[in-house]
Amino acid sequence: MKCLNCGKNTNNPKFCSRSCSQIYNNKLRPKKKYFCKRCGRFLYEGFNTKRTTLCNNCNPQNINWDTITYGELLDRRTYQAHSHIRDIARRVYAKSDKPKHCANCGYDKHYEICHIKAIESYDKTTPITSINDIHNLIALCPNCHWELDNGYLECKKEWK
Repeated sequence: MKCLNCGKNTNNPKFCSRSCSQIYNNKLRPKKKYFCKRCGRFLYEGFNTKRTTLCNNCNPQNINWDTITYGELLDRRTYQAHSHIRDIARRVYAKSDKPKHCANCGYDKHYEICHIKAIESYDKTTPITSINDIHNLIALCPNCHWELDNGYLECKKEWK
């Protein structure tokens, strides 16, 4: 038998290898391309695993965190608004070059991202990006984090 893709002799009824099978079948049935329903911008190729029909610019649920303030977030999320601020803080810290261990004791098995100045102490007009500024974030182990929150540990100058 001859391979349907490359024409080599093969013992298989159709193809000599998996790669020949994929090349042949992808020519017959190419992957579907998905585009934004509003602006027509290319989204992705392949199966509809993302289940999105709008790009980031057209999606009304996409929030620009550079412009939203602490008060607006509290108005939008009445339940666990601070948890969302902490999620953003973890992402900001992960992208930074700050050390990934406790700044106080050096413990490196597990660390938490802590706000040096508490979230509640900010005014309602403060942007979320100012609250989660990298200079206001510090990595602490759970024990040191609890001590800082309860007044047993003071902020060091090198943390600020």
